[in-house]
Amino acid sequence: MSAEKEREYAELNAFVDMYATHFMKIGPADPMHPTNVGRHMVATLGKSKALVGLRQAASDAVEALQDFDHQQVEVLDSALKRAGIVTLTELRRRHSRKYKSILKRGSVRNEAEYYLIAAVMNDCSDSLDSQEIDRLNSILSNFEKAADQSFKPTSSALLDSRR
Repeated sequence: MSAEKEREYAELNAFVDMYATHFMKIGPADPMHPTNVGRHMVATLGKSKALVGLRQAASDAVEALQDFDHQQVEVLDSALKRAGIVTLTELRRRHSRKYKSILKRGSVRNEAEYYLIAAVMNDCSDSLDSQEIDRLNSILSNFEKAADQSFKPTSSALLDSRR
């Protein structure tokens, strides 16, 4: 396996291990813990095949955490960084259907989507190429401009309020 895939395997394995242990409450010694299942898959099928399953497990974990608000994500990302584990925000960027749909649409529809994009910009800037950074900046800027406009009273509203 290439060095890049080895790194991806290690990153995803650490994240899925954390998720299974702390969110699914599966004991690390349990044979059904994803880390133990992964070891068995590596031994029987090889690491490349195990990586396919690990990607799906990470994607499932990201989707399961999709309802976290931006403060919860910040707390989790901070804890993951301290532990040397890839952040939820980075995995959302890589695997999230919601993130991909925002990129495809080219705009955010609400504050939750705004905070997802803002978190990606803040947490993942090292792994983004310049084209994606420009696109995300544009998406955020357009949402902020629209939000600013929605708070400005129209001239007719000003006239009505003076009567």
